[in-house]
Amino acid sequence: MLKSKKSKLAIWLLASASAVALVCIFLNYNQEPDLPVIKEPVIHTLSVSKIVNVEVPVYYSTTGSVISDDRIQVTSRITGYIDEIPVREGQQIRKGDLLVSLDSADIDGAIQQAEAGVNKSRSALKDAQIDFEHYEVLFKEDSVPENALRKIRLQRDVSQETLNAALAALKTAKSQRQYVLIKSPVDGVVVDCQKRAGDLATPGFPIISIEAEKALLFKSFVPESQIQKLVQGDDITVFIDALGKTLNGNISRIVPSGDPVTRSYEIKISLNNMTDLLPGMFGRVRFQVGTEMSPVIARAAIIERGGLRGVFVVNAEQRAHFRWLRFGKEWPDRLQVQAGVSQGERIVADSVSLIHDGDLITTGDRDE
Repeated sequence: MLKSKKSKLAIWLLASASAVALVCIFLNYNQEPDLPVIKEPVIHTLSVSKIVNVEVPVYYSTTGSVISDDRIQVTSRITGYIDEIPVREGQQIRKGDLLVSLDSADIDGAIQQAEAGVNKSRSALKDAQIDFEHYEVLFKEDSVPENALRKIRLQRDVSQETLNAALAALKTAKSQRQYVLIKSPVDGVVVDCQKRAGDLATPGFPIISIEAEKALLFKSFVPESQIQKLVQGDDITVFIDALGKTLNGNISRIVPSGDPVTRSYEIKISLNNMTDLLPGMFGRVRFQVGTEMSPVIARAAIIERGGLRGVFVVNAEQRAHFRWLRFGKEWPDRLQVQAGVSQGERIVADSVSLIHDGDLITTGDRDE
């Protein structure tokens, strides 16, 4: 009995739901559809310009360092132990400053030995001169033969030559004393000390390296693909990071021998302003390696949307559409466009923030 009542209730609810659905379908069928709202386009009177391709320079950028073109390897002209080196790496020095002091014991010994040789030669010459004068008197008296006088004269001349040799040796020994104290030949900076006090200094082996302050260059390397595009004397710009400024210069030297491993060539650049420059400073150099034809637009036409910069392009129906651009080189009043527009397209020449996509632009073209 209870089961029968539940079945009748379910049938009644299903029939009621079907009736409600039919009523809703009928009402929706007879209801008129919503018509789209047509907005009137916004019209702007603005200047429009055509995109034209112009010749722009092509640059190659690389890094480098400030170096001294006058790097001096200080060596000793004599062999001796180093007594003192009163300078250190990075120290500013002036011409005539003491760099190295050598032990002078050997030099002093050589001088004393040379002086003894001079004294001995002088005594021998004095005796030879006395003998010659005595024999000369005897020869005039016919007491000695001419052959004996000739031998005495020869002995005196040999003694004189021996004295001359001893004097030359003494002069040479004394001249070595000046090499005991090695002084700086230029104003500059000590960049390396290869030896220390107590080491043996020998001719031909550097003791200290100095870089002159007045002969600074900027050195960089250029790959072989770009080397033929550079010419000695070309003007360039160098940005020195430590100074935060750009310096003008020109290519002073191109080393024609490349590195067989890196396939790069050394370039040395003379800088016009060397104020505050120090050897070793890092910098970035830019070489012009040619030109290319590329679209260029004025800065006044650029609008920023969503963090990206672009322009409003005007189509054949005079409607404006925003387009993002990729820029290349930048100048104070214009920018090079690498992607986004092409020659002949028209853009809004003035950046107006009130423009939206689809707005009408009423004006004539203005060529740049």
